[in-house]
Amino acid sequence: MRACIAFIALIVVTASAAAQTRDQHLTGNLTSRAPRASFQLQLEAGQIVTLRTESSENLDTVLTLNGPNGQRIAENDDEQPGILSSRIVQVVRTTGRYTAIVSGYNNARGAFDLNVTYGVDAGLSDAARVIREETVSLTAQRREVRYPVDLNAGDIFVATTFALTEGLDTTLALQGANGALIAQSDDRGDGTLNSQIIYQARTAGHSGLLASTLGGAGVGDTAISLALDPNAHVPFDFNSIEGTRIAEYQGELGEATSTREYPINLRSGQTVLITAEATTGNLDPVLTLNDADGYPVAINDDRGDGTLNSAFAYTVPETGRYTIELSRYAQSANSGSYRLVVTTVDAAVVGQLQAMADNQVTLSGPELTIETPNFRLHYTLEGRDASTEQYARLTANALEEVLATQVNQLGWAAPVREPDGRYRAYVGEANGNMGYTKPVEMVFDNRGTPNVRERSAARAVLVIDNDFRGMGKKAPPESLMRATATHELNHVIQFGYDSIEGLNWLYEATASWTETVTVGADQDATDYVETDFAAPEVCWTTRTEGFNYAQWTLLQSLADQYGNGIVVKIWESSVTYDGFETMSRTLDGVGTNIPDAVRRWRAQNFARAYELAPRFTRSVALAGSISRDGAFTPRGRIEQLGANYVRVTVRGPRLYSLRGANNAELVGLGERNGRIEVVPLGRGGVFDASSYEYAALMVFNRAIPSVPGECSGVDYSINVGAASGAPAASQYTFDASHFVAPSVR
Repeated sequence: MRACIAFIALIVVTASAAAQTRDQHLTGNLTSRAPRASFQLQLEAGQIVTLRTESSENLDTVLTLNGPNGQRIAENDDEQPGILSSRIVQVVRTTGRYTAIVSGYNNARGAFDLNVTYGVDAGLSDAARVIREETVSLTAQRREVRYPVDLNAGDIFVATTFALTEGLDTTLALQGANGALIAQSDDRGDGTLNSQIIYQARTAGHSGLLASTLGGAGVGDTAISLALDPNAHVPFDFNSIEGTRIAEYQGELGEATSTREYPINLRSGQTVLITAEATTGNLDPVLTLNDADGYPVAINDDRGDGTLNSAFAYTVPETGRYTIELSRYAQSANSGSYRLVVTTVDAAVVGQLQAMADNQVTLSGPELTIETPNFRLHYTLEGRDASTEQYARLTANALEEVLATQVNQLGWAAPVREPDGRYRAYVGEANGNMGYTKPVEMVFDNRGTPNVRERSAARAVLVIDNDFRGMGKKAPPESLMRATATHELNHVIQFGYDSIEGLNWLYEATASWTETVTVGADQDATDYVETDFAAPEVCWTTRTEGFNYAQWTLLQSLADQYGNGIVVKIWESSVTYDGFETMSRTLDGVGTNIPDAVRRWRAQNFARAYELAPRFTRSVALAGSISRDGAFTPRGRIEQLGANYVRVTVRGPRLYSLRGANNAELVGLGERNGRIEVVPLGRGGVFDASSYEYAALMVFNRAIPSVPGECSGVDYSINVGAASGAPAASQYTFDASHFVAPSVR
């Protein structure tokens, strides 16, 4: 009955409507004289049209689609996080002449292509045959849609969603005739919430495709494409690995039970393949094998076949009683049933799966290499990844330099090396990023630290962009390359300590801070600070994009007090602890705690008391101004470990009292004699703003989120009245050389 109801929700796009216009390839060039390019498109009601920009120069485009009446009906900047091309998928409601407009983000200039696909751009090859293509409306009453799928042996089936409603998180599940789950997809791995299943049938048969949303709770429209594509890249089929099943477990994970353990006896020399597959719900299983001492020896989250399922192969070194630990991914709400299977397999499977992980980075042309004492750098002279030999050599030299600085001067432990004793790096197109790092093998214990036994150390490879075009950066490519080299190398170093640290903020914040202390004027981290300064009320460790980079100043604040070595100590703590405990254990060692350290950092941000502050683009934002007695209530809320700054111009001593936000406290901030004085007031105290050249109150929320990133806001007000007694004393001061008076947002 549910299948019948779901089919009522379809808005069918017929094959004839979609075929009325051939796909188009258009070109343009944005210049100072022609900063916009317009293209006329005749579209028919009922069509699905996909518009996508491309640029060999990595131009950062903005794509707009206007309707026949000239009104904007869709716009896109980046088609996915980190990708500077733009994409619009639109269901045409009215027949007529539409206008596609391409412009450059932040006045970017350069050549581009505009590809117009009449239908969903599912990335199919020219040999593909579309079986069905339509839009689906999912509602609270119609949460899913089912499609029959009949395949012949060897057919490669491709099912793709593209959400037409912003924020809609689609899911796909392919089920066999008996209802067993064959393949599933939540996010297709391209940074969007769209889904894609690519499945090759081993035998002919009937199956069914279920399209829904994450948790079945989403509401909105999505385009769906079903096709057969003989040239589609089929993910590795873990079910094709031959072996003897020795154990199978089934159960559920969710809010009540997030982890289950299964003891198992294994013998020396035995190779086991352990797989964990979700059978219902949106479960994202994480699989770990612990030895008799409780140390992990194998782990996997997503096994790389387009699903959220987990799998690894492991050759047992010592006979003993091991423990399989199955948990749900901790960074998102997920739950459901699972099937856990243990199979004995040939030892070659270990190498087969490791080779898949190692080959995640490929270049567009013949690979060339440069070897230095510590690095093997891969580059090419052809295709979208094309570089030059000179640029590649500069990159290799920069990596050697920043490795020596980070390890020998800053005191980081050397990261995990490749089997040949070097570190692996690439120069290539970094998909709109300046660079990125990928862990490729969990080694658990970093052999470069003989006196420490890590639990989650990993070997990683790094990629540095080949030209940095279209990113809107003013610095020359060589400077950006040096900043990226030290940033990404620091990620490689971090993975040598802990590749699954729960205090996720630490990864990007540390790498950004490292830029400032290793490559001098080439650093790029000061560009990030604006994000945090513009919204200081947002909590420390927020998952909101950009803050993890911007909040590197907290590490600088700690380094200003305790020396640069404290940043290394935090990572040393991550080997044993996790989440907020990683930070709190480090701070315990220097006699402070998280709220006090963050409060000092928020005050230092107000003062802009940093050596690099002249390169900051702004001061912290004000939440308002107090100019008279009475109650002051700011707009908005303040999150855990966040701060509001309120300018004070009331003359004479006044009693400032805080109402609401039980974990919040007041701090007076005043500029005088070239210093910023910091005056703790607690829930209330006397502060004389007239004795300062500039004065403000900081409202600081001392509450710590339950887990990193789980943030929420609280309301407060400040009451201003007559004072009795002397003003509170300053606790400490900051240099005001770089202080710039804040302004209201």
